Amino acid sequence: MFVVFSLFCSLNYADSQPASLCVSTHFYEKARVKYVIDGDTVVLTDKRHIRLIGINTPELNHNKNKASEAGAELAKKYLIELVDNSQSQIQLVYGSERFDKHGRTLAHLYMKNGLNIQAALLKEGLAMPLRIAPNLSQVTCYANTSQIAKKENRGLWSLLRYKTHPVSSLSGTEKGFYFISGKVSRVTESRSSIWINLKNNVALRIHKDDLNNFDKNDLMSLAGKTIEANGWLYRRNKQFRMRIRHQLDLKILHI
Repeated sequence: MFVVFSLFCSLNYADSQPASLCVSTHFYEKARVKYVIDGDTVVLTDKRHIRLIGINTPELNHNKNKASEAGAELAKKYLIELVDNSQSQIQLVYGSERFDKHGRTLAHLYMKNGLNIQAALLKEGLAMPLRIAPNLSQVTCYANTSQIAKKENRGLWSLLRYKTHPVSSLSGTEKGFYFISGKVSRVTESRSSIWINLKNNVALRIHKDDLNNFDKNDLMSLAGKTIEANGWLYRRNKQFRMRIRHQLDLKILHI
């Protein structure tokens, strides 16, 4: 059972630190929230669906016959409290890419007092950074904010599910967002991607569309090094694969 979370400082954090994290000096518009779908998606009164840029929260299953991922309900509850505390009015900063493939509007959300809502969720450990180009304007701040929560073992970071899993420990049934580690056996390049191959038949894929977020020479020199990566783990052709989109999703471990 998922019992390790609490609301920590509740909304005291939002009230006492209005503009200390991931600030913006320009807002595109003000809007009102009609309701919250989950920890990273809201619906405005004009019926627009807003996907919060730069974060990912555990999957909330709206099918009552299936359980939600650990932490999903609490992320939603915390987001509801944040927007209710602002009388459901928020300020929006759109991403460089305005819409996602589902037609949702992509935006950073701020409360009226200037609090970055994504940063609030990250600081409490209720969300993880999500780095997808070209919407990277707050990538460093979101990474640093999340790192604070991770070091303090807050929220999701207290769960085994979000610890780093050596590739040798993978059973073959894992699916979804994971942190994994392993020794690089080889690095190869295809027409569309760079592939970082780890032991236990695990391959990290960096599509050439994302290469501008990396130093290619650094990637090609990873053979023999032990690394940590995070992203969505899936299986294809009897192999574990993970797409890596940004250099902050990949790091060398000194062990």
